[in-house]
Amino acid sequence: MNTQSINKTKVKNFISDNMTLIPIAILMAFGGITYGSTFLNYKSNIINVLHMASMIGIMGVGVNMCFFIGARDLSVGAVAAAASMFTALLSPYGFIPSILGGLLIGTFFGLFNGLIISKFQVQPFIATLGTQLAARGLALLVNKELSIPLSDKSTVLKAIGNNNLFGIFPIATVIFLTLIIVLTIVMKKTPFGRAVYAVGGNEEAAEMMGIPVSKIKLCVFLISGLTAALSGIVLTGRISAGQPTACEGWEMTIMAAVVIGGTNVRGGTGKIHGIFYGALFVQFISNIINLNGRISPYWKDIITGIILLIAVLAQVYADRKNERIKNTVKKEVSVA
Repeated sequence: MNTQSINKTKVKNFISDNMTLIPIAILMAFGGITYGSTFLNYKSNIINVLHMASMIGIMGVGVNMCFFIGARDLSVGAVAAAASMFTALLSPYGFIPSILGGLLIGTFFGLFNGLIISKFQVQPFIATLGTQLAARGLALLVNKELSIPLSDKSTVLKAIGNNNLFGIFPIATVIFLTLIIVLTIVMKKTPFGRAVYAVGGNEEAAEMMGIPVSKIKLCVFLISGLTAALSGIVLTGRISAGQPTACEGWEMTIMAAVVIGGTNVRGGTGKIHGIFYGALFVQFISNIINLNGRISPYWKDIITGIILLIAVLAQVYADRKNERIKNTVKKEVSVA
């Protein structure tokens, strides 16, 4: 293969991996033309979009991992709420205990999901739906359905939720991007990352290759639980309180962001950084609708749903096209 062909392949791969940038650019152009400086002002608008997209995205990183193995995690919003409540509950004891408390909630529910799914072969949809109910119930029970304000000692946590690094980048966005970089390296450079894609591509074949499928599933759901908890912790700092009803309905928005970001609904393929694009996209839609003021916010769900269906149909079309090409090649080889 000559240098020109290699360069063309690299360009094609880059375009394929970053396709969601095109609709994001269109949304930004539309917002800029329609609302002018109100939309384009970084400090008064764009930075708020980044804050919200980052909280969705931190949670979405774990959900994205679940998609890689062909699974779904419906419990993430409720786990984030439970983590938020325990973070606020422990805030009078200092920053470290409150953060650890929230992360322990994520660890518990992540491990529980992973064990139920990997050891007892329960479908992820059913297992995580049950965990969603349990985690939401726990969040509501902690303080009798009431929120818990952060203590005066929680200055660091409030800074994480609200402040910007160098006055430019929200700290939540820095955490989000750090997660993406770390997990991208893990997925590309480690046996664990390759095993995750193998399990999502063909679970039986992965098992025959000696890949510990149960352990991979357990680890993936543990990561999902931890990222959900981390998102809940950041949200707690943002609103200065633990909120038992926090993140209700986020699951569908996050799954839409994952698919819009380019992860295949069947599993086995996808990029970690796709969730960054997907989260930005759904948040820009919400932002443009909110700026209008006259359009019902429920239009965000309608528009996101339509785009999600288009993305899924595009994936199905691409999968079928690739399958036809493979079958054609096989026939040509057998004839030869």
